[in-house]
Amino acid sequence: MADYILQEATLSLPDIFKDRTMNLFTLNENGASDFTFVVSRATAEIQDTVDNVAARIINELETTVPKFKLISLNKREVSGEPAVEICYQFFSDNTQVIQRQTVVLLNDAPVGKKIVCYTGTCPGEFTGYYKKQYGEIIKSIKFHHNSDNDKPEQMISAQSLETFFVLDCASRCLESFAGLNALYQSLNLQRALNGQYLFYSQAGSPLRVSAIPDSHPTRYALWTVSSGNMASLNAQLSVCRSFLGLSQLDSEDKVRAFLKSAQEG
Repeated sequence: MADYILQEATLSLPDIFKDRTMNLFTLNENGASDFTFVVSRATAEIQDTVDNVAARIINELETTVPKFKLISLNKREVSGEPAVEICYQFFSDNTQVIQRQTVVLLNDAPVGKKIVCYTGTCPGEFTGYYKKQYGEIIKSIKFHHNSDNDKPEQMISAQSLETFFVLDCASRCLESFAGLNALYQSLNLQRALNGQYLFYSQAGSPLRVSAIPDSHPTRYALWTVSSGNMASLNAQLSVCRSFLGLSQLDSEDKVRAFLKSAQEG
């Protein structure tokens, strides 16, 4: 389970959930504010870079925002990560609005990437006062980088005949496989690299797809990981809608019993 610290409380969610929350900070309780600051998140593709994400955002703004005008585009660094700052103006209800948006691309545990945007908005003019405030906020950002516990440890042999599990994050289907080769033959690698599957060993321990070192062209394999922020299969079973693969593992109860036996054995 992933633990989330909110302003009011903490909560735990299965790893299948992705954090796409939005945070809005404003100076006024009601009505328009001279300055607002928003943190937003979105899913990225594995091949995305911060530069092409920024270009995509600009293209979307050009087609969706009235009287959009790009003012500046600059490379930045946020908490050691490459970033792009986009400054632009547009009109809303005949009022000019200026926004500064800093875009960062981060790894999204257990796998995949996410886009995080930090947007400051001023109606009329982005004054030097608020430009300084925005800059200080960006400077204060410190990312919670994944610990070494989340890094791949040992590559699993493709010849392994153990049972493996794959949870499809979109369909909530848990599929079981007799041997790793059977899993590889059914796997959509692009979806795997984009974090759309969760992988588990015979005992329900989390696994991850990672590149094989010094392979040319790059090849990928399943690796063991220290648990770190990744939960076991037992913690994910409540979200499973269907079960495919081995007939003896076609229900939640059967999978739980199998995992218990594997862990005890």
